[in-house]
Amino acid sequence: MFEFFFKYPIPVFLKGKYILLGAWPAWVLALSIALAAGALGWLVWRALPETSPRIRNWRVWAIWGTEAALVALLLTLLWEPAITVAELKSQQNIIAVLLDDSRSMTLADSGSDAKTPREATALKTL
Repeated sequence: MFEFFFKYPIPVFLKGKYILLGAWPAWVLALSIALAAGALGWLVWRALPETSPRIRNWRVWAIWGTEAALVALLLTLLWEPAITVAELKSQQNIIAVLLDDSRSMTLADSGSDAKTPREATALKTL
């Protein structure tokens, strides 16, 4: 089923390379994620004294972690993640060449200096 949805089997994806197609460099993404997580942490810390005592324990930091993960996911999607796969499918890279060597190709054209139509074509391209 994986191959039906993604066109290639799982081992091909395991050998693939993850890249970001966005115009901004990857270090800007990491810096943006860190700044967003820090800003969210500062907002949570500032509002902590006014929250209910039931939430002041680990729950508030679980909420912060969920928010930070969501912001990180959104920022990563803005950088357009992709995967490059180097897999060739059989019959995909075949070049067909047709060569006409019938008797009609050996006959000379009337009013031409060339002996055969092939030579006439070659003379025209020169």
